[in-house]
Amino acid sequence: MIYTEPEDTLSPVIDLIKSSKKRLYMNFYLIDDKRILSEITESVKRGIDVKIIIDGRPCGDGNAENEFENLLKTGAKVKKAPKRFETDSSFDHAKYMFNEKYFMIGTANLTEAAFSRNREYIIIDKKRSIRKELEMIFDADWNDKNAGETQSIIVSPGSQNAIISFMRDNKKILIESEELGDDEDILNEMIKKGKNLRIILPNTISEIDYKNSIKLKDAGVKIRYMPKNKIYMHAKMMVSKYGFIGSQNFTRASLNNNREVGIIFKKYKYKSVLKRTFKKDWKMAEKKIGGVK
Repeated sequence: MIYTEPEDTLSPVIDLIKSSKKRLYMNFYLIDDKRILSEITESVKRGIDVKIIIDGRPCGDGNAENEFENLLKTGAKVKKAPKRFETDSSFDHAKYMFNEKYFMIGTANLTEAAFSRNREYIIIDKKRSIRKELEMIFDADWNDKNAGETQSIIVSPGSQNAIISFMRDNKKILIESEELGDDEDILNEMIKKGKNLRIILPNTISEIDYKNSIKLKDAGVKIRYMPKNKIYMHAKMMVSKYGFIGSQNFTRASLNNNREVGIIFKKYKYKSVLKRTFKKDWKMAEKKIGGVK
């Protein structure tokens, strides 16, 4: 099932956690929502094997150690991401979890903002091949080893080609993104799409992103900017004849250096949710930015 935030609230995530019978493995850039921490604690008390990987310094946050300590207090086994994802140019930016039956992949961190103020998308499903690939990635990162190739999920480092292929294989594309990013190959593909591409960005984008958005507009791309006081555009979503959601931004670091996880799907009802939400957001978004930071 595809869920749209903040409309669907935190309930689907809580239900997934509560459904765990034997294990619950989680990898998130940020986990600090008190309701999530409480459910993790209860899962540990029920004897569930809970393992958590988090980024060691999200957003340069000085509270990162507090986040780590709070997770440890739940009784779960907690590790910071491997050092290869803790450099000046890389992060563990993934947002996924799985138990023995279900998996979740999405754009949302497990924070209060994600489920109350942000535009986010998450998919919760039980396809075995995807759970197995998530398990392979998680085990590799837990043990600080290199992961193998995946077929069912889009994983960074190394997801640039999959994102470019998505753009080339789909004629008319709708995108919601927190960033335009600095990946020239991606930006060039967007320019090639011209009038066949519509994008919603937050109106808080950087000056560089704003200038790039003007270049895209000059090429025929239709772009609108979402005011933060309406909803914060944190999503990373594309939809056409296929759909994509994941943690990947359109940046070189996100696609080539970070740990990121996304998924491409064909299900009509999933794509319908994305298209319907985009249409609603397009109406709320504005053609111009009042001020550029």
